[in-house]
Amino acid sequence: MKLASSLVMTFLVAITWLGGTSADCLAEKLRVVESENTIVVQDGDQSILTYNKVSPPVPKGLKGVYERSGCLHPVCSPSGQSVTAMFAKDHPHQQGIFAAWVKTTYQDETIDFWNLGGGTGRVLHEQVVSTFQEDDRAGFEVDLIHRKETEPKADVLRERWKVTAYPTDGSYRMFDLESTQSSITTHPLVINEYHYGGFAVRGPARWVTDSKDKDELEPSGFLNSEGSKRAKGNHQHAKWVSLWGEIDGKPVSITVLSDPQNFRAPQAARIHPTKPYFCFAPCVDGEFVIDGDHPYKARYRYLVTDAMPDPKWLDQQWEKWSSESTDKGGSTR
Repeated sequence: MKLASSLVMTFLVAITWLGGTSADCLAEKLRVVESENTIVVQDGDQSILTYNKVSPPVPKGLKGVYERSGCLHPVCSPSGQSVTAMFAKDHPHQQGIFAAWVKTTYQDETIDFWNLGGGTGRVLHEQVVSTFQEDDRAGFEVDLIHRKETEPKADVLRERWKVTAYPTDGSYRMFDLESTQSSITTHPLVINEYHYGGFAVRGPARWVTDSKDKDELEPSGFLNSEGSKRAKGNHQHAKWVSLWGEIDGKPVSITVLSDPQNFRAPQAARIHPTKPYFCFAPCVDGEFVIDGDHPYKARYRYLVTDAMPDPKWLDQQWEKWSSESTDKGGSTR
């Protein structure tokens, strides 16, 4: 009887060990939970990311114009720490992971979809297209609208997001964001040359280097694929950019890999001199147009860890991912 029990235990341990290394077993933990206001992608009971169909409540004292739907927040590390923030005192329009253009022209009118306080434009959630849970991935597709807020109001672009999370060994989180921005009207939207605008990440307030709340600050910084930090890395064309910092004395990081087939790849990245925010900004290199014949497509991979960025590992991740992207063929523009 003891021998039989021992054999059963050995068998179960072996199955557990073998299953722990398989993508299929890991993928069983990934799931998508949709509510009226959010879509949450989880690893077991732990949140990986939250998509906001409805804006979270604006903090007291902040104008309602800063509400933002159609963004990802919180985005969490394996230990559960949020590496994103919303409604920051210094830049309340920078919210989680979001996408918007700043200096645009539509029918001879200047529209700013990024700086919500100006009241000329905004990006917002429109509809959920689908959610999915497959053997090796889980995620969702949603549509967003880029809206001109000045009279007469107009929906200028429709943007399709496909967000896909993948199983890992548990030491990091990994998900892709694929975007296609298509013209809704017959009028082109001109994206003018500007020093920021595109796909952005906003980190926690405790990483604001010039904050007056010195007692609440913790170490933070940037690193990119060229080995550059915050100042030198601004507007460099990079394969990846990493934002890192400490939360309660422990390191976390979020790195964005840019697809080699993205428009103007490797794209220039705007890195703020004092705030925990950056964006991949192809508009740095000149104007371009989104119209019926020219949709704008982009694809990024996000890696979130409870550690400082490891350049060697990040280079390996980018090489592996980019080779998979190249094998698919075709340009994103």
